[in-house]
Amino acid sequence: MGCVDIISIIKDIFLGLSAIAIAVLAWLGLKTWRRELTGKAKFETARNMMHIGYKLKADLEFVRNPFTYSYESADRTKQSEESDNESQVLDEWHAKSKRLNPVTESLNKLIELQWESEILLDEHDVQSIKEAVQSFRESYAELSSAISSYFDTTYKQARARQPYKDQEWLKELHHTIYSVGEDDLSKKVDEATEKLSSALKQYVK
Repeated sequence: MGCVDIISIIKDIFLGLSAIAIAVLAWLGLKTWRRELTGKAKFETARNMMHIGYKLKADLEFVRNPFTYSYESADRTKQSEESDNESQVLDEWHAKSKRLNPVTESLNKLIELQWESEILLDEHDVQSIKEAVQSFRESYAELSSAISSYFDTTYKQARARQPYKDQEWLKELHHTIYSVGEDDLSKKVDEATEKLSSALKQYVK
């Protein structure tokens, strides 16, 4: 075997090793890129969920705030035959219903992000997130139902000009809608917010 042949073999071996090295480096680079991309996706999903979770808590508290303002019902179309009592009930109903709109939007966004979390985050954390979101959904359903039932009944009461037969039930609904401070519903919302935050905080450090 001549010198030229040996040089050619060495060159082929070198080229082969170079190709392998390039392939390995490319694979490592792709793996690193994927890891960084996944880490960024986890961070963004967790950060967005925490932001919306705290917003949802604030939105629910605002719905229950006992003070409403005239501008909140200014866009309601009023009927000429409405009595003062009927107008008062309908104005308040309109204001409370409008306050529910951001809650609905925030809850829908949180549910969408929950689906993302099921793909990206750890299974244990996903379970806590699911429980928190479910608790938010139940709190929303309870408050929304109370608003609908309470104002529908009090409007009929105002039209009939006589008290509804089950005033205790109305008081319970009123407490759900207008309560401030610590009660069962506010505690449930606080616990859901804390559970969500605890599950997500490791991803946003």
